[in-house]
Amino acid sequence: MKKLLALLMALLVLVGCTNGGNGGNGGENASEYKDTFNYVYTADLSTFDYIYNNKSTNGDIYNNGVEGLLTQDKYGNLAPGMAESWEQNEDATEWTFHLRKGANWVTNNGEVYDEVKAQDFVTGLRHAAEFQSLTLWLVGDVIEGLNDYIAGTVEWDKVGISTPDDYTVVYKMTGPTPYFPSMTTYSILFPVNAEFLESKGDGCKLGAPNAEACTFGALAADSILYNSAYVISNYTSKSVIEFTKNENYWDAENVFIKNVKLTYTAENDDPDYLYKMFKNGEVDATGVRVANPEIKADAEANYADNMYISDTGTTCYWVALNVNRQQYTSPTDPSKAVSTKTDEQKADTKTALLNLNFRKAIMSAFSSHAYEAVSLGEELADGPIRNTIVAPTFCKINGANYIDVLTEKLHTYEGYENTNLADGQDAWYNPEKAAAYLAAAKEELGDTVTWPIYLDTLAVETSETSTNRALAEKAAIEAALGAENVVVNVNTVDSDTYYDCWYYVEQGTETNADLLFFGGWGPDYEDPRTYLNIFLPDNGDMIQNLGFNVKDISSAEDEALKEQVGLRTFGDMCAEADAIVDNNDERFTKYAEAEAYFLAQALVRPMSTSGAGVNISRMVPYTACYGNYGWASYNNVPIFKGMKVYNDKIQTAAEHATAKEAWLKGE
Repeated sequence: MKKLLALLMALLVLVGCTNGGNGGNGGENASEYKDTFNYVYTADLSTFDYIYNNKSTNGDIYNNGVEGLLTQDKYGNLAPGMAESWEQNEDATEWTFHLRKGANWVTNNGEVYDEVKAQDFVTGLRHAAEFQSLTLWLVGDVIEGLNDYIAGTVEWDKVGISTPDDYTVVYKMTGPTPYFPSMTTYSILFPVNAEFLESKGDGCKLGAPNAEACTFGALAADSILYNSAYVISNYTSKSVIEFTKNENYWDAENVFIKNVKLTYTAENDDPDYLYKMFKNGEVDATGVRVANPEIKADAEANYADNMYISDTGTTCYWVALNVNRQQYTSPTDPSKAVSTKTDEQKADTKTALLNLNFRKAIMSAFSSHAYEAVSLGEELADGPIRNTIVAPTFCKINGANYIDVLTEKLHTYEGYENTNLADGQDAWYNPEKAAAYLAAAKEELGDTVTWPIYLDTLAVETSETSTNRALAEKAAIEAALGAENVVVNVNTVDSDTYYDCWYYVEQGTETNADLLFFGGWGPDYEDPRTYLNIFLPDNGDMIQNLGFNVKDISSAEDEALKEQVGLRTFGDMCAEADAIVDNNDERFTKYAEAEAYFLAQALVRPMSTSGAGVNISRMVPYTACYGNYGWASYNNVPIFKGMKVYNDKIQTAAEHATAKEAWLKGE
């Protein structure tokens, strides 16, 4: 998802999607289910423009209201969405999608506005180009002429999208692109109705973009149209988001929940608020923070048969080092999140972070286990640990899992000869190695810096979990390296400032921290490229975590630093992989080589994935929609299509296990 900047607030991973009938457990009657679902959301939207968006906190909400050409079925396979069928030419340089007739756009009041037509996909892509969508890089290199149009060197008619008739969309690729259908599950390729778009202001008109005079995607439920299972019937900032079933949706018979209510909870300073809301009947699902003995005991007393471990997902959460930091206050309010470092300390930090051995020391000094134990407790803390950027089993290479080849490639780098990258264990944490790397760094740096080196990180002051996680990492780093060598400053700020300092920034020079915990990414489409291109030196979506701007606004000094820390070499390796289009084993091997090199540069260290927590839910297990990539893999708020919720019971752990076994078998 240029997909997602992931949030630490996610509690649940919900998989499965009914294909018709009752779904879930056989023999259930409709009377067993209620027609409402109650849950929470933890961050206000920053835009309703799903074409422009790249943030999970937005997509989590309107991914229930807008549908693209294709979606995913119960088992994560590509399935018809707005398109009923699709085919490629011989070398996958052209893809044709045939739309279903009778699929409608509706307003947020549920009134039919127009039929979804092929031209809507042209409008959506052109709007993306003209309004500089934050996910343009995802498709700019693959759709013929699109980058040239963005650069202003060709007219729109040279872009590789056409509509032979009202129900056919044809895409011409820049080269063989066998994974393109999976890309259509992401929002930049979603449709937009041109008449509705241009009704939202003169600045919305195609060919004459002016964001200041365009209210399409403004922060209001009526600023967009809907063509999927739900409409957003009410959006009240920092209060509530309500959804209503779209009775005019083409697959309405598989939408069982009629109303959804999400309550805003970001300002809640009680880390166990969700569990308490569940007990009070205010929400239908919760995680259990078993690290709190009182909550654990209460859950075991009241829900002993209902607690289950949620599945892990395909998202990777990481810690990143801002090697090019230039911001030392909140970029939106200079009076907030002010660094306490002196100018000399700021310069010393940057010098140290540009040293590979110092970065390796930091990355070996903190503990993913300690981080997760804050919310999951010691017993379960290893469950969500992930040590790779690309999910371990995301694809096969010559019959082996991707992780096996990645591990082999990583072992060729000094210091990583025996690293075990498997999920569920703290692969990168090694205090002994950290001390050795630090000693090497101190020798290399000599008298160019004054010790200790100060590293700023952020935490949400009203969140006990956020603060304690940051303090746990401070303790681990300072214990491994010595506080006389490295000091971690934990800057606690309000939640809005926290997000403004890294999550909502669009360029790295606005990022206000040295250590960035819990950035994250989930796959947009079915190829390792989707995970790794986010760190490409010219336009990677997540180089902002490292302090870099995209190339067209980057300084000469910034570009030199990209070379120094290995981003240029990494980019060349990814380009070599991407050039292989006729042999996926060779292609994916090259991507594994690129990831191994990138991980060895110690700019980013994978930490964890979603799921692996203790959950309790009134949902029928494995009925909510599922996907390994694209919008269906968002999970801070679930997909509601297909979901069923019990009227008067809570799913049991045994029921969950049985449903999971059947789902894994494809039943």
